[in-house]
Amino acid sequence: MIIVLVIALALGSYIFLKQIYIPIFVGIGGLLLIYFYLSRYSSMEKKNEKDHVDQLISLLSYFEIFISNGNNVYTSFKMLLPYAELFVQDAINSMLMQIDVDKTIGPYINFASKFNNRTIESLMLSIYQMVDNGENAIELSEFNLLFNNIKEKHFDELIDSHKKGLDIFNSFPLIGAGAITIVLSISIVSIIGDYINVI
Repeated sequence: MIIVLVIALALGSYIFLKQIYIPIFVGIGGLLLIYFYLSRYSSMEKKNEKDHVDQLISLLSYFEIFISNGNNVYTSFKMLLPYAELFVQDAINSMLMQIDVDKTIGPYINFASKFNNRTIESLMLSIYQMVDNGENAIELSEFNLLFNNIKEKHFDELIDSHKKGLDIFNSFPLIGAGAITIVLSISIVSIIGDYINVI
C-alpha cells in the first residue's frame, strides 16, 4: 500500500505540477518511509527484549527482599508472580516447573536464555550457587553485592540511553534549516526556469 501510494503521489505531482523535482523528492521520501516501516520490526523486538530485562531486574529487587526475609529461592520466585507481566510470569512458571523435576543448574540457565542477556545469566548462576550451597548468609551477601552492582550499572545505562535519545532533538533545527534551504533552492530554480521559458 505504501509503495502504491508513493507511486500515485509521484505521478500525480508530475501530472498536475509539471515539475520533475517534486516526484523525485516524493520517491526518495517514499523509499525512506518504506525502509523505516520495514526496519521497525527489529527495533520493536529489541525494545521488547530490553523491557523484559528491565522488568526482571526490577522484580529481582523484590526477590532480594523476599530472600532477606528468610524465604528460600523457590518460594521467593513464586512470590514474584503477582508482580510480573505475562512474558516474565511465563518464564518464572516454566523455571519453577523445571526445578520440580530437575535440581541441577539447567532450569536456571534455560530461564536466563529467554532474556538473551549476559547480566541475567550471571544473576541466575549466582542464585543457583545460593541454592547449591544452602542459602546461607555468605551466599546471600555475595548475591546482594553482585545484584546491587548489576542494578547500578543497569540504571546508569538507562540514564545514558535517555540522554542519547534527547541528544537527537538537538539535530532537528539543522535538519529543518537544510530542508528549508532545499525547498527554497528548488523554488528559485523553478521560477528562473519559468522566467526563461516565458522569454
